[in-house]
Amino acid sequence: MNTRLRSNVDGFTMVEMLTVLAIASVLMAAAIMVMPGVLSQGRSDGGTAQALNALRLARDSAIEQRRNIEVKFIGKNHIQTVRDEILAGGVPNGTTVIADVYLESQQFTQFTGLGDTPDHFGASGPIAFGTTPTYMFTSEGTFIDATGDVLNGTIFLGTPGQTPTARAITIFGPTALLHVWKWSGSTWVDN
Repeated sequence: MNTRLRSNVDGFTMVEMLTVLAIASVLMAAAIMVMPGVLSQGRSDGGTAQALNALRLARDSAIEQRRNIEVKFIGKNHIQTVRDEILAGGVPNGTTVIADVYLESQQFTQFTGLGDTPDHFGASGPIAFGTTPTYMFTSEGTFIDATGDVLNGTIFLGTPGQTPTARAITIFGPTALLHVWKWSGSTWVDN
């Protein structure tokens, strides 16, 4: 019987294993430090998408149904769209709620020092459209107030205390064009 000892044994040395473990630890620590920021950015984008979809639904419903659709900003995170019901002959007959949207991770907020978006529609508060609290999309595709005046304005969104989560949606009243903005850390950028 022929038995030989192998001098070269396949495997890893202790130094190689410790080196791999050290590299993996450094990568995991970096991921743990970056992850909260990435998650809050993702939540902000999701909340902005919710608000944008609610506004698009209101605008599109107004045009398709040939009825004015009112948009209500309730509390800090609630958008409600309401259709005025009309009987034959143009007689008002109450309202119907089309959608209630609660922003999951954002609220209407304006961060100090960020200023207005490049659209320059106003930075006078989280919901910056003017003095009347009634806003609506018309069947002609415009965005107006209760008196019928065309409105331009901005909705500022974010997570309080977390400036990197700042987002804004601007509405150009004559065409009801919606534009989304994101705070880059130094300026508003097209999102």
